[in-house]
Amino acid sequence: MVDRAARVGAEERRHLRVLVADPADGARLSLAVTLKGFDPTMEIVETTDGRETNAALLKRKPDLAFVNVHMTGMSGAEAVAIARHQGARPLTILMADGVMKHWVDLSVELDAYEFLKKPFDADHVTALLKNLRRMREPLRLLLVDESDQARGTVRKIFERSRFSFEIDETDSGRHALKLLQMTSYDLALIDMNLSGVDGLETACQAREVAPDTRLLMMTVSSGDSLPGALKHFGVEALLKKPFYIRDVEKVFHKIYGLRRPYLMNALTPEAEAKQRVAAMR
Repeated sequence: MVDRAARVGAEERRHLRVLVADPADGARLSLAVTLKGFDPTMEIVETTDGRETNAALLKRKPDLAFVNVHMTGMSGAEAVAIARHQGARPLTILMADGVMKHWVDLSVELDAYEFLKKPFDADHVTALLKNLRRMREPLRLLLVDESDQARGTVRKIFERSRFSFEIDETDSGRHALKLLQMTSYDLALIDMNLSGVDGLETACQAREVAPDTRLLMMTVSSGDSLPGALKHFGVEALLKKPFYIRDVEKVFHKIYGLRRPYLMNALTPEAEAKQRVAAMR
């Protein structure tokens, strides 16, 4: 098995490839300056029309794509949609000269991470790059749930998240505590309703045996006071089953102090429901 530090090191040595797709020379230059200021080793690919953008998404396979939705030949939105259908799924930032009426719906349909209004706020772009850096660094996660089916469902959700995880799993609190003693985990996600050593007792003991591991819990039902009460036991977040990719990503933006995208803040319950469907396609 390859050492985790070696894997992370190899990932860091692979330079980020970023697509900047915009018909305006000034906008591309401004964005490129901010990107290079954050990481001088970054490879920047520039395109000026929709067809060129679509080709770059498919052939150059960028890690991150800033795409103006209004482009000639083929719109930026069409370029992203077609490329996504063919398997190209970089972290996508949509852009426009103004806030569009249906910008949330469009962003959801294209599974975009953020929507930027030009001219750009350099600090906002830098925050997005910091978020991407955190997402690319694998997090070692211990999943604790006595149901094989539940663990399988949760694993699929985490594997489809924009964050990167290396997941171990167990069906008991007692075994989880042994694993936490033997292995360095970034996170432990523990079901409240475990048999034997229950979830809360597992979390309490985990604080002692693995004080550097962040603790999260999940449950089928919870009262309004439960999340606050769990903080007294060192639990940083509670996920209520069933939860989805967006719920997971909200939690990780919060616990790692990442700037939440405007898009995430603007989602209505209806838009979130659509995004769950789009993310699973």
